[in-house]
Amino acid sequence: MNPLRLATLLAAAWLLAALPAQAASVEAGQAAFERLKCGACHRVTPPPAEETLRDRVAQRGPDLWFAGSKFQPRWLAAWLPAPKPLSGIRYDRLRPEPGPVAHPAAPAADVPDLVAYLTSLKDPQMRTGVISVQGPLNPMDAIQGRILFGKEQQCFACHKTQTRYGAEVGGSTAPSLVDAGARLNPDWIYSYLLHPRRYVPVPRMPIYTGAAAGYTDDQMAELARYIARMGRK
Repeated sequence: MNPLRLATLLAAAWLLAALPAQAASVEAGQAAFERLKCGACHRVTPPPAEETLRDRVAQRGPDLWFAGSKFQPRWLAAWLPAPKPLSGIRYDRLRPEPGPVAHPAAPAADVPDLVAYLTSLKDPQMRTGVISVQGPLNPMDAIQGRILFGKEQQCFACHKTQTRYGAEVGGSTAPSLVDAGARLNPDWIYSYLLHPRRYVPVPRMPIYTGAAAGYTDDQMAELARYIARMGRK
């Protein structure tokens, strides 16, 4: 090949590679969300104040009005086109069932826009920059978090976790925490531990803070840091 032509082709290829990919669109993601009828199972607006247990049981999927505060974008991008159940029960059931119904897979072409839309849905009242997972965990925090999770509250009775040897243990009636560090935003874990009924008005999750429970915000921060490191690589 003519050296000049080869140089021209290489330069063109370099320019094409350097061009930014088409930006994902929140508007296109919302349109895909509506087209795929995701709203038939998931709400993207806060629930009414008068919601009852009966209303909650009738729901077919979790609320997503705070999805951008809860989920990490990279996890969403991997999960949406190849979803797997996060617990051993169907969301709209109160008892375990074998073979929970899998979440429909999102078309690959829609995934970037869906991620952009879902991550735009934020809890405006959630504090950010509170829980850090950068650097090694303070040994005392690790011990306190492990005690809170495994001994005082026995969270593994409902949530599946992974031992230091790689074995998965625990219950299946609540979302798995095996990959919590990759799936959940650390600040949201903390916010949820402090205010579970803000996100799930009729939850089965215990309330840890306040006069009745007796745990402090600092203890919930220790627990959040412990959970936020589960499954991190």
